[in-house]
Amino acid sequence: MKLDKRSNIPLYAQLKDLVLERIASGQYPAGQQIPSELNLCEELALSRPTVRQAIAELVAEGTLVIQKGKGTFVSAEPERLEIRQFSPFSYSLLAARSLAEYAFQTIELIPADEDTLRLFEGTGASGSPGFWSLTWPILIHGQEIGQGHSLIPVSLFPDFGDQVQNGKSMIDILANKYAYLPSKGNCQLAVRAATHTEALALDISRRSPVLCATSRLSSRSGHVCEWIELIWRPDSVMLGLEAGRT
Repeated sequence: MKLDKRSNIPLYAQLKDLVLERIASGQYPAGQQIPSELNLCEELALSRPTVRQAIAELVAEGTLVIQKGKGTFVSAEPERLEIRQFSPFSYSLLAARSLAEYAFQTIELIPADEDTLRLFEGTGASGSPGFWSLTWPILIHGQEIGQGHSLIPVSLFPDFGDQVQNGKSMIDILANKYAYLPSKGNCQLAVRAATHTEALALDISRRSPVLCATSRLSSRSGHVCEWIELIWRPDSVMLGLEAGRT
């Protein structure tokens, strides 16, 4: 492929296609460093801003990765976490048999404000004294590829956070709470830009795309008992969608 400076296609877009072609042909193998911006400028007679924009977009899309102090490399094929039969109940704390695998980063009691109440809108939570907020990393071989965040109403589970911190079993935590356990839920999947905090945690560029799943779980008594947000690096996870739960 040759660049056509008389084409209506911007030069940075043509350069992206050229880099992708070289990757597909094996000229730039996975894990190999590509030529520097300066070398590409000299080779293809392009301006630095044109090359920089093409590289930046390929990095944001996950095709290339910048290693500080070393250069720009073709992304190696990542090992993916396969989540089979993914559903609104996936990663639900209240539906878990054990929390032993959850390396919680934060367990805190937060007040009920407009943002949290909006998540529980229409569920009778307007008078809630607050919510238990728990966050944890999603790991594969020790590498953080995602993050989880759960909100649980204090009005339904007043001691939940304290019990988790004290290492109580789920059998003890959920004793006599069966009317409030999740029995149905809905889930929304979307791709959005990573926040600054998420980008740092997942070791990706700021505003890179992340896969986001938000679930709202309801109990047989009609209470919304848990709200869950999960985010992953899209190159690190495969979801097998489950039709539903009865």
